[in-house]
Amino acid sequence: MVGHKQDVPRRPPRISSPLTKLKSHYDAIVVGSGYGASIAASRLARAGRRVCILERGEERWPGEYPEDTLKAASEVQFNGESGHEGKRTGLYEIHKNKDQWAFVACGLGGTSLLNANTALKPEPRLWDDKSWPEEVTQDRALLDQSFQHAYDMLQPNPYPEDWPVLPKLATLEQQAKGAGAHDKFVRPPITVHFEDALNPAGVFQKKSTLTGNDTTGVNDWSKNTTLMNYIPDAWNHGAEIFTCCNVVRVEKAKKKLQSGAGAAEQYVVYFEWQEESREGFLLEHGASIAPMFVTADIVVLGAGALGSSEILLRSNKCGLPTSDQLGKHFSGNGDFLAFSYNGETLVNGVSMGDEDPKSFENKVGPVITGLIDYRDTPNVMDGYVVEEGAIPAQAALFLRTIYQVMSDTSSKSLKTAENLSFQEKVNRNARELSSYVAGVYRGAMANTQTFLVMSHDDARGELSLKEDRIRIAWPGVGSSRNFSRLDRLLEPLAEAVRGTYVRDPLTAATEEAVVTVHPIGGCSMARSGAEGVINHKGQVFTGQGTEVYEGLYVMDGAVMPMSLGVNPFLTISALAERAVALLARDRGWTIKYDPTLVPIDFKTPQFPIPYNELEANPEAAALAQSLKQSALQDVADLDGEVRGLVVSEPYPADSSSSDSDSDDKKDEAKPSRTLPSVFSTWGKSLSSPEKKEERKKTGVSFTEMLRGHLSTVILTDDFDTADAQARSSGSTLNVVLTLSTGPIEEFLKKTNHRANIVGTASCRALSDQPMMIESGVFTIYTGTEDDPSDDCALIYKMVLLCASGERYRFEGRKPIKTGHVLEGWIKPSKVLVTVYKYEDGVEKVYGRGKLGEHDGDFFTQITSLRGDSTSLGANLRAIKEFGTSTINATVKSYLPFLNELAYPEDPHKKKTYDRQRPEPQVFDVLSSDGFKTRLTRYKGKKGPVLLLHGASVSSEIFSTNLIPHNLCDYLLAHDYDVWLSDWRMSKLVAASTRQSNIYGGAHDHKAAIQIVLKETGVKNIQVIAHCVGSVTLWAGMLNGEIEGVGSVVSSQVSTHPMLSTANKIKQSLQLVTLFEKVLQQDEFNCLTHSPDASPVLQSMSTSSAEAPAKEPTMLDRAIDNTLRLMPMPDNEYCNNAICHRASFCFGLLWEHDMISKNFHDNLDEIMGSINIESLKGLVTLWSKKQTLTDAEGTNVVTDENFHRSVFDKMPVLFIHGAKNQVFTPESTVRSLEELRNILLPPTGMTFDYKGLYRRELIPGYGHLDCIVGDRAYKDVYPFILDHLETYSKTTGYGAL
Repeated sequence: MVGHKQDVPRRPPRISSPLTKLKSHYDAIVVGSGYGASIAASRLARAGRRVCILERGEERWPGEYPEDTLKAASEVQFNGESGHEGKRTGLYEIHKNKDQWAFVACGLGGTSLLNANTALKPEPRLWDDKSWPEEVTQDRALLDQSFQHAYDMLQPNPYPEDWPVLPKLATLEQQAKGAGAHDKFVRPPITVHFEDALNPAGVFQKKSTLTGNDTTGVNDWSKNTTLMNYIPDAWNHGAEIFTCCNVVRVEKAKKKLQSGAGAAEQYVVYFEWQEESREGFLLEHGASIAPMFVTADIVVLGAGALGSSEILLRSNKCGLPTSDQLGKHFSGNGDFLAFSYNGETLVNGVSMGDEDPKSFENKVGPVITGLIDYRDTPNVMDGYVVEEGAIPAQAALFLRTIYQVMSDTSSKSLKTAENLSFQEKVNRNARELSSYVAGVYRGAMANTQTFLVMSHDDARGELSLKEDRIRIAWPGVGSSRNFSRLDRLLEPLAEAVRGTYVRDPLTAATEEAVVTVHPIGGCSMARSGAEGVINHKGQVFTGQGTEVYEGLYVMDGAVMPMSLGVNPFLTISALAERAVALLARDRGWTIKYDPTLVPIDFKTPQFPIPYNELEANPEAAALAQSLKQSALQDVADLDGEVRGLVVSEPYPADSSSSDSDSDDKKDEAKPSRTLPSVFSTWGKSLSSPEKKEERKKTGVSFTEMLRGHLSTVILTDDFDTADAQARSSGSTLNVVLTLSTGPIEEFLKKTNHRANIVGTASCRALSDQPMMIESGVFTIYTGTEDDPSDDCALIYKMVLLCASGERYRFEGRKPIKTGHVLEGWIKPSKVLVTVYKYEDGVEKVYGRGKLGEHDGDFFTQITSLRGDSTSLGANLRAIKEFGTSTINATVKSYLPFLNELAYPEDPHKKKTYDRQRPEPQVFDVLSSDGFKTRLTRYKGKKGPVLLLHGASVSSEIFSTNLIPHNLCDYLLAHDYDVWLSDWRMSKLVAASTRQSNIYGGAHDHKAAIQIVLKETGVKNIQVIAHCVGSVTLWAGMLNGEIEGVGSVVSSQVSTHPMLSTANKIKQSLQLVTLFEKVLQQDEFNCLTHSPDASPVLQSMSTSSAEAPAKEPTMLDRAIDNTLRLMPMPDNEYCNNAICHRASFCFGLLWEHDMISKNFHDNLDEIMGSINIESLKGLVTLWSKKQTLTDAEGTNVVTDENFHRSVFDKMPVLFIHGAKNQVFTPESTVRSLEELRNILLPPTGMTFDYKGLYRRELIPGYGHLDCIVGDRAYKDVYPFILDHLETYSKTTGYGAL
């Protein structure tokens, strides 16, 4: 294997997977990634099992470990009495307790990332202790074989004799001689490479550069951590790895969730996803993290003594029966730390940190290269080993002052200051000064030897949960006889080099607490539950007897029933090898121990495990797949591989692939770190092409919290009612999502902004446990190519997986207006939620509700933003692109007047809908005052019905092809004879430009009605009139000019035009007079054009019936820009210049969420102008007086006029939008009451007046959207049709 011409990867590999690839069930789940856990994962994967590794830390490879002090400090986390401090995935974790402190690692590889490498077997007599189960001690052959398997993979070797002399190693040998223990000095086997070679797992490793950085992370690929062997070996044999996953508890499944390989029972593993941004988001809101979960036939806890004990203690609290011995027999392995400070011999015992190894004349070496073995004592429990070590460079500056202070006051030194000669004092002080002046690699610090002692303690520590955190209680451990004895034994070693003996600063300062770097015990193995927690195989006892959970194991340092007196990792490894061998033997599985002879391809596992979900569990798989297809329709690429119960997302090919095959490999699964910190960095710089490729791939992720309610009672699409019912019953629904964008350039470029979703949902109405989000997809819906008119919305589609195995389909829709992904996050609004469930093979609605963010959530989301690359530059660029887009969207949402105005000439989508109508008949209409207008007929059997539009529009509002359902075609579909009038205020007739009294519209209506009566032969017709078309109709009828009307539908206003507050303000400002007298305008045109548009383009944007568009003037520009600042109701701002003008002239014509984007983008086809004379009459006369007048200004709304024959039993329906911002809803209320008071019999009790005069208030609608709204055919048209049908027999053809 040495002969392989190979090098370490140019970029750190990534073998962990994003949570989107997590299956719902595995053969085995391994918790942790230290020695025990990684061995279990590797061996079970080699046995052909589907293995999932859940590691709470991050994936870091050589080149990514912090070397300078600031970076290292950011990776420190503390668990103390007052709570947790620091990053929860920080590499260095310190447990602070009153009696016992512990230092452990957090990352993929566990404590192997930071340990001292020393591979020692325990003293053989230790196995004779009664603490060990007989099965372990009696089968020494199996135990020896297990040690050998660990040796074969970890490859420990002593520091070579022919390598450079290490001062700290030579000093320890000198100290051993001086203390009379030279025969006990040895070079122990250490797990460090001293030659470039391929290891048994197929990972190429480099020889050591002797930096001494072992305890903070070695970046030279020489340290044989589990990340170099067992873990990549597990991955190479098909195991799936997920990082930042902190397992919190395990429970036995109440029922078998999925068929396994003969598994009698299955387990649910709950874990918290500790991605930093997600956790920070939740803490910001004072919310706890809802755990995720995954199930398995076998669960192996390998989270370390503290981690595995904590998981089982919490599981026990949640109902998992265990032994009462859980948490007991904790040991610090007799760890003891001391120093020989400022001796006369060069030690060079400070690690190099971020210094260049080439600049060191004397190398530091691996952290431990020599030891003095004092284990040959009569009582094996009195034995110990003393190992030299290296002080981390990151802590050296701090310790320099501590050592000096302690050495001056040390009572344990045989050479205190009083016993030193004058010359010794001078030299000593000079060395101390040198350390301050020249740095820690000179003087006193360079002459300080570290003593790492492993001995024995009584293992009487106890682990427990306090405030749901693991705590260590061990009163008096720091003042125990063992540590006092070690003080006396170590002092001669310091004296041998004329150094000052200094105890561990923590222990010396408190005389109580001690520090261990080898916490063991807490889940000790024993014969029964009365003595320990697990049996000799590692299976957890169910109580005090010998009964165990067949599939629940512990394999790590927690299994030790006593201290070992040596570095424990080799023993942990051997016992894990033994346990997993027995696990496989019990199930008839075969583990292949052959080494991997070819280098690992970190893009694709060499031995993937084939798996067919349909064969393993046909019913569950079919249901899950059906749910997936339903949840991901229209937004997901279902051509990807379906892995278990989760759709696998394709990853881009690695940049090392050739251009010729890049397209073919673009869907290959590429290992990717799960949402790392933005501050991570490559170990080696990338070339320019690689940097460019990395920029293309880099995406961002962030967290969003949605909270609300879900009703399982109200299942209609009335979300308001469902929300109210759920609130009244306290049925809450909380969803925490982390969205991953994928390549940011593609995410921002594509209109659908597709992203993957990972997270949890909590809802007692669906499950008594939190639910996992499975197959989660986020997208923006902006309308399809075939139907761009649909409303824009944020779409959340996902499958919710319960711990019980049940699944629900979740669909959330948050309406937005701009189609920009960030608008939905910036502005708090409600997500309309529908939950589906399969019952009896049919998908049914199971719940409805609403979710929403709280104020300020958007800015919290932005702080949770992280890049998903390991390149700092790529992350910063991706965040910059996302941030720039965010700033733009923020400005557009909160400062809409700064938005660039949209004009008809700007590029935009347009969808037109084909119509199948009868051949139109067009009639020229001439009014009594000489205005020429137009009448269009689409012949039908019922009716006839005449449709009258409002001002500045045309009959297009009834027949437009910009919406899928218009009123004209709605009536034609019900067989009505439809007549569309384009009277003098229609943009489609030339007469619209002539000045006309507002009453003049009545002349046009009279002439049109006469033509309809003549052509159809009926005595009266039905009329649908909107806005100004309605008021002019009523004015003509009241004045006696219009006859032949059998029934009326009046939209928004009739006899009493009552302006909204905003329109009253504009009326009081006399803006009409300003336009007429000051600005010398004879019309107000709602249509406007871009200042850059040429007259040719403008003429193309107008109808052939209209006059050519005029070139925009300075006044037009001024009006357009001034109207940016026009106050608008909340959520009604837009950047459409035509919409601004129409709103200014008439008031807000629609609720924007009620009209389609297609309609709004093409308003130039709908809106036109109004002549100033008509506008003046409408605003300053009729609306100001809140009544109607004739051409001479005489009021026509009188009791006498209401008794004209035309009103004799003429049914009337008033339609009014509840949010009308033009004419208030009170205006039609007043008209309705007036009709009833004047025309109905005085008794009224026996007369069905509701059938004659009715009013329908349309919730959520404004003014014109009652006619052109996207859902008007469902919400408004049925009222109109009902009225027409009701009186079809007494009017028109029905009355003949």
